[in-house]
Amino acid sequence: MAIWDKLLSSSSDQEKKADALWERAIKYFDGKLFNRALKDLSEAIDLNPKLSERGLELMASLSSGGNDEQALSIGLALLKIEKENPELLNQLGNSLRKLGSFGRAKKLYTMAIKLDPKNKNHKYNLAACTFGISTADSELVRQTLTVEAYTELRRNEFLGERLDFYPIPNQVLEEEGAKKGEEEEGGEEEEEMDDESKAQLIDMMGKQLKEDLSASQGAWQDEFNLGLFYDLVGLGELSVQHLAKAVKVDPKNPEPVNNLAVALVTHKENSEKAESLLLESLNKNKFDRTTVLNLAVINRMQGKSFQALKFYVYLGDLLAKSLGDFDTEKAEDFANDLFQRRKYLEAIPFYKNLGKEKQEPIWFEKLAVMYFNQKKEDDYIMALRELLTLEPENIDAAEKISSTAQKYEDDARERMTRGNKRHAIQLFNKSVKIEPTAERWVELVQLYKDDGEENYADFALRQWKKLSGQEEGDEEGENGEKSGGESQTAEAT
Repeated sequence: MAIWDKLLSSSSDQEKKADALWERAIKYFDGKLFNRALKDLSEAIDLNPKLSERGLELMASLSSGGNDEQALSIGLALLKIEKENPELLNQLGNSLRKLGSFGRAKKLYTMAIKLDPKNKNHKYNLAACTFGISTADSELVRQTLTVEAYTELRRNEFLGERLDFYPIPNQVLEEEGAKKGEEEEGGEEEEEMDDESKAQLIDMMGKQLKEDLSASQGAWQDEFNLGLFYDLVGLGELSVQHLAKAVKVDPKNPEPVNNLAVALVTHKENSEKAESLLLESLNKNKFDRTTVLNLAVINRMQGKSFQALKFYVYLGDLLAKSLGDFDTEKAEDFANDLFQRRKYLEAIPFYKNLGKEKQEPIWFEKLAVMYFNQKKEDDYIMALRELLTLEPENIDAAEKISSTAQKYEDDARERMTRGNKRHAIQLFNKSVKIEPTAERWVELVQLYKDDGEENYADFALRQWKKLSGQEEGDEEGENGEKSGGESQTAEAT
């Protein structure tokens, strides 16, 4: 055999061995035997470095299926071999974000940017870490590019009876503008007003708003309306004065804060003060889309491009969840329509977002209904717990949690009568996960002891002590009453 043939044969054998190790690693991953899987995976790539590309594909497949822990395990194994692969670093960052580890993801994206600075995904993904956004890559970029077309500051509209009192020059994107044009098509064309008539109209409007303020004795809404009016007609000093009063009366409300920030930038060129006000307001109103947009625009004006990008990324994510609108009314109607038509798979993401943003019981009530119908028990219990947090007096939600836990306890006791202790342990564990009680934990103590699982028995015993108040007894025992506590524990177990 020629030397060349021997080399080819050796190479072929090496690839076959690498493929065999790869296949075995996949089986180990499926069986959740991660240490063995990672060992085989590492050896396979050592034999055939081209398999690292297949590893990236496997990571993407696992992540899209919701198995980000496995994707992360594979990625970390690959990282030991390819420490300077920007795509690998990016995918690892994506999995970490989906698992809620945004700090670690940030470091990986930063490394990816240094290696591949022209890749847009890395930069946008890094920006997404600031606001805990899990959307990644092309979808994140698409959402952001859409809202980056907003280049002007946004004002909140007039309030109460003065809604539509004076035109607000808020920017609309091309699609919104086209729709607005279609709606207005066919309407009567308004005549152009001369300067004298316009001045008279402005004077009359100003008098009306001052009368509103006088009658209400300084209500924030009327301070707000008058301040907004002065802003729009170019009286900047008066605008800032009245909007500042509105903020002072209701400091947690993002509407007067935003309009004051716009007035400060427009009439005082005070971007620093405006930014400071908006950042403080965002801490109190983290889902207010107008605040986020204005922060993005102000940072863009100041030339702080990456700071601006972070806010645009966040705005894109928020507007995607409210169907492109700056308020959630459209998304609420859409979600309720899906619920009525039993389109639960489509409705659930909207209800989760609305529940998170609005913190109202109704969203979690309906989430519980949908999860129950889909037999998603963990999510069902989670929704009921969120509901109880917002509405502690909700007896129905509390009873549903208790009845679910009781069903597992009853099933566990039935298995015990048949001598099936392993299954009884699993069922009791489900029961205490839903509703932990001292009685259930003490049953687990005995079951684990009977099964020879001393470590698990000790853990269950500690949980029983917490719920039955025995921990305090143990502490007292250290001062001379230890034996009494031990005898109670022995009797209970």
